[in-house]
Amino acid sequence: MKLSGVERKPPFQLYGIFGDPLRHTLSPRMQEAAFRKFGISAFYLPFEMDLRNFRKIMKHLPSLILDGFNVTVPHKENVIPFLDKVSAEASVIGAVNTVFRRGRKWMGENTDACGFLRSLKEEAKFSIKGKRALVLGAGGSARAVLYALCSQGAESVTVVNRNLLRAQTIVRHFGSVFSKVKLQFSALAGFDFRSSLELVDLLVQTTSIGLKSGDHSLIKKNEIPRAQGKHRLLVVDLIYKPAQTELLRIAKARGHRTLNGAGMLIFQGAKAFETWTGKKAPISEMRKALGTVLID
Repeated sequence: MKLSGVERKPPFQLYGIFGDPLRHTLSPRMQEAAFRKFGISAFYLPFEMDLRNFRKIMKHLPSLILDGFNVTVPHKENVIPFLDKVSAEASVIGAVNTVFRRGRKWMGENTDACGFLRSLKEEAKFSIKGKRALVLGAGGSARAVLYALCSQGAESVTVVNRNLLRAQTIVRHFGSVFSKVKLQFSALAGFDFRSSLELVDLLVQTTSIGLKSGDHSLIKKNEIPRAQGKHRLLVVDLIYKPAQTELLRIAKARGHRTLNGAGMLIFQGAKAFETWTGKKAPISEMRKALGTVLID
């Protein structure tokens, strides 16, 4: 806005996150810590709303005062039709979690895959290339994980899900993009985890099972073989609160390496911050802002 020939900048920037539910979201404290580190006058707010209200808001996207925003479940796919352009990566994944402005256009990106990869590399020192993986779930998070695994040269990936059709759909989609990766799918009921886990290097749990107190692992204790010799699985659960789900406790007790979703949360948020601001995300400040929230 201009006044008397002088361009006047807004007093602050406004960002946020859309989803349902959002009562436990940690993104506001993480992103505002990053803004403070650089002296950026900005606020980051949670906008909890159902699909109907979300679509109403998105219809007015060109006139929103937001400078950028995140999208979480269940709106990662719903936001796409309202955007002017979606990155190639987000298009393949089929979901957007970070939205930003470029001039008058609204652009969509997916930083989940990047966050997952960075967590594996920096926290678990794990390289995907040539590895065999098993993925539990076939939702939006599973799609980001599958993209990350396939794009980094995994040898094979098996998707296991309660709904067989969803698993089949996701495998066929990614199979058409990554023809060199051996992709398979199976229903959860009756799946032979014990035999399969003896043949893979990585297990990734992408469902919401484990979020609630009392949730039991989809994989029973006797279905996870003990680590033998050099064969130790890396078991990843994308849930970060609680810090150790039942699945991770079982896997650790059986001698395997474990990793929760805290790193992915921070690294995907860091990528979103960099997309919005053009500045290198202050990872240590973002992690420190979460403090004991990520500890059981």
